[in-house]
Amino acid sequence: MTRIAILLLIILGGLLSACSPTDTSDESNIELQGYAEARLLYLAPRTLGPITSLQVIEGDQVRQNDALFSLDDGTAKAILDQAKAALAAAQSRLADLRAGGRVQDITAARETVMKARAALKLAQDNQQRSAVLVQKGQAPQSRLDQDVSLLDQARANLRAQEARLALIRAPARKDVIAAAVESVRAQEAQVVQSEKALADLRVLAPKAGRVETVLRRVGEIAGPTQPVLTLLPPEQMRIRFFIPEPDLGQIQIGERVALSCDGCKAGLQGRIMFIANDAEFTPPVIFTRKERKKLVFMAEVLPDNPARFHPGQPVLVTLP
Repeated sequence: MTRIAILLLIILGGLLSACSPTDTSDESNIELQGYAEARLLYLAPRTLGPITSLQVIEGDQVRQNDALFSLDDGTAKAILDQAKAALAAAQSRLADLRAGGRVQDITAARETVMKARAALKLAQDNQQRSAVLVQKGQAPQSRLDQDVSLLDQARANLRAQEARLALIRAPARKDVIAAAVESVRAQEAQVVQSEKALADLRVLAPKAGRVETVLRRVGEIAGPTQPVLTLLPPEQMRIRFFIPEPDLGQIQIGERVALSCDGCKAGLQGRIMFIANDAEFTPPVIFTRKERKKLVFMAEVLPDNPARFHPGQPVLVTLP
C-alpha cells in the first residue's frame, strides 16, 4: 500500500511539472492592450444657410486653409454693397464739412456781397446829395432823414452778407466734424464686419488633416450647431490604454513606449502625454469579465506616426 501511494505521488508530481508553463517572457516589460482614438474636429459655418458647394470628399487629405465648403452668399454680398455705399456717403459728407462751403455757394455769396457794396455806395451818394440840397433849402429835411435811414440799412445789409460769405467759406464747427468722423469710423467697421461675414461663408481647413466624414450635402442647411464634416489632424490621433493600479507608479508622462498592431510595421513608438487622475473600472471592450473588477487609470499616447493608425484599431502598448 505504501509503494502504491509513493508511485501515485511520483506520477502526480510529473503531471504537475508537465502542466506548469515555462515563463520565457521579459518580466521587465509591461504590455497593455489599447486602441486608436481620434479627436475629430467638427467643422461648421458661423451662420445658418444652405450649402452651395463641397470641395472635398471623405478620405481626402487637405492642407491648412484649403477650401472645404461654401454657403449661399447672395444676402451677404448685398449687405456688403450697402455698407460700402453708406461709407462712401459718410466720407463725402466729412470732406465737405472740412472743406467748407461748395464753390457754387461761395460764388453766389460773393455776388451778393458785391451787390450790397454797390447798394451802400448808392445810399452814400444819395445821402450826400440830400444833405447839400437840405443845406441850400432846396429839399425838405424828411428827404435827408429818409436817405440817412437807407444808408444805415445798406451798411447793415453789407455786414450781413460779408458775414454770410465768411460762414460759407469756413469749415464746419469742430463738434460737427467730430461727429462726422465718428460716423465714418462706424461705417468702416460695418464694412469690415460685412466682409468678415461674407468670408465666413467659405469655410477653410483650420489645420492639415484627413476628411473623415461628410455629414451634410449640397442643398442641405448648415449652421453653428449643424456641422458639415469632420476633420482629423494627425496630431489629434491618440493611442488610449489603461494602466492597472499596481503599475501606475512605474509609468510617467513623457515616457517613450513601443506600439504594435496587426499589419503594422515593427518599430512604431510614441510618447505618453496624459494619465488620468481618477481611477475607473476596466472597460469591458478591452479586458475580460474577471479583470473588470480591477481599478485602472486611463492614459493616452501621442504616436510618432499618427497616419499609421486608424480610429478604433486595437493597439498593443509595451512599456519599458
